[in-house]
Amino acid sequence: MLEIKLLSLFVGSLGIQAMAASGWLRWQQAVLERQREEEEVVLTPYESKETYSLVDSSPSNGSPTAPKDLRLTGWEFKIVRANQDVFRNPAVFRQLCDEEAQAGWILLEKLDDRRVRFKRPLALRDIIQPEFLPHDPYRTHYGSASNWTTILAAIGPPGSNLSTCLPGLRSGFRHPI
Repeated sequence: MLEIKLLSLFVGSLGIQAMAASGWLRWQQAVLERQREEEEVVLTPYESKETYSLVDSSPSNGSPTAPKDLRLTGWEFKIVRANQDVFRNPAVFRQLCDEEAQAGWILLEKLDDRRVRFKRPLALRDIIQPEFLPHDPYRTHYGSASNWTTILAAIGPPGSNLSTCLPGLRSGFRHPI
């Protein structure tokens, strides 16, 4: 009986350690997410009201003419993210750019090996039919949606379910008669 109590203390201690480690890991992920958000939004702003090249901006009487269709002005932006550093591979990066070009997206910048920013004229919203594309033109994630931290969290810390995996520990390895 003493062995079972000691084993339960060990498993309980391991569970507390696993909870503390998962809390620390979540805190680290939140810090990284805030840093990415700051970089994407604050440090690299883009004006979406730039004039599209089809707009006649020749001056008449010293002032530029207003565009005839407001859809011809401006850009829309998106960032495509991956869970792993898949954009380090030039073939994968080229495939992403080709797929996004089918929807009219133009490569603006590669932020790092996990994030790429694209832009496209607002006028292409109405021109390109999304049902004829092999992918969603507004996707923001590339590749597998699974992440190793998600998989580990689903499995749980080792030994946390030891008493359910080994039912003999509860009964002292005795079999019912």
